[in-house]
Amino acid sequence: MRKFYFLFLLISVFGFAQEKPNKLGVFGTFDANVGFDLGDIIRTNQAKTDYEKSQLPPGKFNYGFSSQIGFQPLNWFALGGGLRYSYIDPNYHMLYAMVQPTFFIGDRKEEDFLYIYGNYGTKINQTATKQGDFVGLGIGKIEPLGKHFGHKFQIYLEDQILDNEGNIFIGLSYGIVIFSNKNL
Repeated sequence: MRKFYFLFLLISVFGFAQEKPNKLGVFGTFDANVGFDLGDIIRTNQAKTDYEKSQLPPGKFNYGFSSQIGFQPLNWFALGGGLRYSYIDPNYHMLYAMVQPTFFIGDRKEEDFLYIYGNYGTKINQTATKQGDFVGLGIGKIEPLGKHFGHKFQIYLEDQILDNEGNIFIGLSYGIVIFSNKNL
């Protein structure tokens, strides 16, 4: 009988007495981003002839937007996927299918969500490049503003690989978040 009381005490302490950490639940995001090609300054200065300059990878800047749908099953992990559009150069309008695993860091009971994430996307449209992918890492923060609405800020570093040539971009992103958890 003592074992039963002890088991009941453990269940009540660990199961009911603690606050639950905040989670987004099911969420959707829409964000705009701008990036700068870090290697462009070096490549442009090293190119001497007009032929070398014509062979440089496209774009000094990267503009675009993305839309994702995701789910946060654990208080420290979320997985999202969606579409991303990137404008790099007049002939390079890239549409990517992307996946983004997110790892939440910091205090789990705060209303603001600080996170690090990884990105991977592959090109799904026809453009001047035959093959295009991107891989990236970033850090961001989601701030809930209402019951189902918030905004997010991100800083990222990503490698856009166009026909087996990589361009490393550093960028900023701002977006809105709609989530299912109304208790934030």
